[in-house]
Amino acid sequence: MKRAMLTIVAAIAFCSGAQALDIEAITAKPTADHPRYDDKRAWPDLVGDEYFVKQQWPEAVVLIWNPTTESLDAGDPANWIDTSTGKAPDGGPDMDTDLIFPDADKRYRVNGKGLVCRHLTVGRNADVQPGGGHGLAIFGNLWIQPGGNLYLYRSIVFQGNRHTFCREDWPADNVQKKIHDTGAITPFDRRNPKENAWKRNPISSERLSYFMSHDKPEGSTEILGCVSCKDEFRVASGTFIVGRDSRFYNGEAATLHVGRGATIALMDGALFGKRGNQFLLDCSSQGAITGGTPDRPLKRDARLGLGYANWMNLPFPQEKRPHGSRYGALSGSFGGGLTGYPAEGSDARLVVGWHRVSAWIGHRGWTMSDGFYDLYATLQPKITIWIGAESEIKNVRFDDLHRGGIVLPDKAIMKNWKNVSFGDGCLSKDPKELARDYKGKLHRGQPTDPLEPRKEYTSM
Repeated sequence: MKRAMLTIVAAIAFCSGAQALDIEAITAKPTADHPRYDDKRAWPDLVGDEYFVKQQWPEAVVLIWNPTTESLDAGDPANWIDTSTGKAPDGGPDMDTDLIFPDADKRYRVNGKGLVCRHLTVGRNADVQPGGGHGLAIFGNLWIQPGGNLYLYRSIVFQGNRHTFCREDWPADNVQKKIHDTGAITPFDRRNPKENAWKRNPISSERLSYFMSHDKPEGSTEILGCVSCKDEFRVASGTFIVGRDSRFYNGEAATLHVGRGATIALMDGALFGKRGNQFLLDCSSQGAITGGTPDRPLKRDARLGLGYANWMNLPFPQEKRPHGSRYGALSGSFGGGLTGYPAEGSDARLVVGWHRVSAWIGHRGWTMSDGFYDLYATLQPKITIWIGAESEIKNVRFDDLHRGGIVLPDKAIMKNWKNVSFGDGCLSKDPKELARDYKGKLHRGQPTDPLEPRKEYTSM
């Protein structure tokens, strides 16, 4: 993408005599508005089939934040420098404006009443936290660069109809990346039961926002690296992609919602999961969840990770939520399709199973006790899922199921599934033992009546 540039090296010196802001040096680096995909140092893992690489963008106003300003308000034009003039712009950021929070030697803070922008780059030592209950609407690429931080106390909403990326690299110590790549299980720590196995590097974003949503009817957003939100996430429309060897997770008492007509696509080695376990529904999908896409097929497995509930019908003690640990809670509900798209000659699959994080994250209203955690440590990580009658299931491997872990309106519909297998984490490889019928009431396509805790479904 072309951008307006000053014909000379532009440097803006501030009244405090602080370090000059070199516009040409800042804009020469790879940024969200000018990613420089041909720079192999910045983009070592690009394959070339990514949708965002091919997206064309019209020229737009590019604003650079003044990191030496005493004001913290991102909505104030006086705090920005227009790269085409070297001066403050006439107005603040909008949906057609590209924003750069530049690298700095010292940490600086930015807030304000929320932001609207096209492309957004958060550089090293930039700490961007719009407060006041406001969010961020972003119509382009989002790049949190190493050492940068972005956190919205409300929502990030991905909007527009173009193909974009949301990138935050794995922490440099490589600990989390190794756990992800090897599929290692993070064991339950009785001494620290809420330990977050995916806690981020303290100098980067632990979570981008409290809530997050994707509403791009004709576009996509591709996650690159390790990205998360703190609570609920909804794909209302369009395609939300978790890129190759990347991970997206939401947490707390949160559910992933996939709307009818929307899609989550998981690429090679990707995982969509949670930060830990809770006895609530993790995923409610009326749309499509896929491993790969028809034009970007899988060469390695992609994984949808779910938490496990009290499928063993253990007598969990707690004070405020006696129904919260009841038997029969679902880990996932799939009214739309589950489909893998393997490359020719590949046995790669969309894998649906436990997310491999043993930590207990709980949820509002629970009072935990030593007795609760003692019992929790004995609960085996097996999932319970509901699959609706209209769901197309193809090229999928289910893992970590207990007997009766697949709940169906009629087990006969399994005859329509294609190329489905069951992994070593399942308590049986016999579909007749793994599935059971449900004839109770439904609400929005999901069971509402308690499941019957029959012994063959609750024991190892």
